[in-house]
Amino acid sequence: MLGLIARKEFREFVRDGRMIWAGGLMVVLLITSVLLGWQQQAAVQAERVASQELDYDAWLNQGPRHPHNAADQGMHVFKPSPPLSIIDPGIDPFVGSTIWLQAHRQGETKFRPAQDATGLKRFGNLSPAWIVQVLAPLLIIILGFSAFATEREQGTLRQLLSMGVAGRQLMWGKALALVLALGVLIVPGALLALGALAGGASGDVLLRFALLCLGYALYLGAVIFIVLGVSAMCRHSRTALFVLLALWIGAVLIAPRTIADVATRTFPSPSRVGFDEALSADLDGASEKEWMRNFNVSSAWDPKLPLSQWGKALQVDDHSGYGVLDDHFGRLWDTFERQQKLQEAAGVVAPVVALRAFSMAVSGTDFSHHRHFSNQAEKQRRLLQEVVSHDLIEHADPLGDRHFSYKAGPELWAKVPRFTYDPPGVGFALRKHWLSLAVLIAIFLASLLFARTAVTRRLSA
Repeated sequence: MLGLIARKEFREFVRDGRMIWAGGLMVVLLITSVLLGWQQQAAVQAERVASQELDYDAWLNQGPRHPHNAADQGMHVFKPSPPLSIIDPGIDPFVGSTIWLQAHRQGETKFRPAQDATGLKRFGNLSPAWIVQVLAPLLIIILGFSAFATEREQGTLRQLLSMGVAGRQLMWGKALALVLALGVLIVPGALLALGALAGGASGDVLLRFALLCLGYALYLGAVIFIVLGVSAMCRHSRTALFVLLALWIGAVLIAPRTIADVATRTFPSPSRVGFDEALSADLDGASEKEWMRNFNVSSAWDPKLPLSQWGKALQVDDHSGYGVLDDHFGRLWDTFERQQKLQEAAGVVAPVVALRAFSMAVSGTDFSHHRHFSNQAEKQRRLLQEVVSHDLIEHADPLGDRHFSYKAGPELWAKVPRFTYDPPGVGFALRKHWLSLAVLIAIFLASLLFARTAVTRRLSA
């Protein structure tokens, strides 16, 4: 019986043109976005790998220089592009991918693609994730709004029930038809993305892809049952369409932005100017305290300090700031993650918010992965500082008049290892964003219960 109902519904989708025209457009967009994402990801990754090699080669071949000058010039590190960014680029276009590692100050990522984008960027990237998150629910509404309402209007629903067809059978049959329609439209794009990943994908990437499919299946399944439940509750198909479109506009277009604004107001982050001023003040205070304790001078680089002590002074100055940097950046990043957690919890109101958080986390393009990269880059910067400071201490000039004439050679530059970044595994994403997955599961079960209740009550009335 379920097969008969599903085939009948699927034929109607094709026969009246809804699936061909609306679904065909989505297929074109989905395949196009996968191909564009694939091409862009490959190009960006190749550029970052080449840039990392060129930058490190420039560090090794900079010639004889004073170590402190070399540390001030520093080096650059480039964030690798995650394989699943072809599906969901996440926040990467907005946070940048390059960090300048220089002495005395922790760097931030630069060169954000969103800075060069037009105002249309605020509507989202044309990515497979965006298409499924925003357009797929609209397609489900177009295909399923009339599932029960039209049959009630035409009088065929009562005939089916009188023939002994149970309401739950109708619900599951119509749900199966919608699943088949979505499968025909979405699976080609998913297989194309999987083919793009399969070449050099690790087990971790394939597991991430499977979890990504699970998250989107829960989301789309919830939408299917909500559409069927609303169609069962409404007496007219026009009313069902109006209600469902209003829900789509509110939950997919309006609510995410509203929830983001509420999160930033609940957990406000400092302005860029305010953050820099507070950080600089605390760095100066910590530095002066350590200079007094170690060298008995009241200010940094006091003329009373012999030049022969400047290597040790650089090390003391850097060490005094590590705790300050960790505290300020830690509190700032914790604020961002609290905002994210609040948005994930608010996904019970707008499921797309929970899905976006889970999708970015599994794809490796969320803030937690970005923070992990930034922390690894900071470790590399501190290692560079330690190498330089130790060399200056070792080559301290006892007379003090030739401190700045000292030049280090390639053997010192080679002590700073090449920066390699190993992104965390899928377990990291699940630990950080288990709440979004739990919300998606809860919403799916709640929508299923809603559809069963609506069909049972309304069809028996």
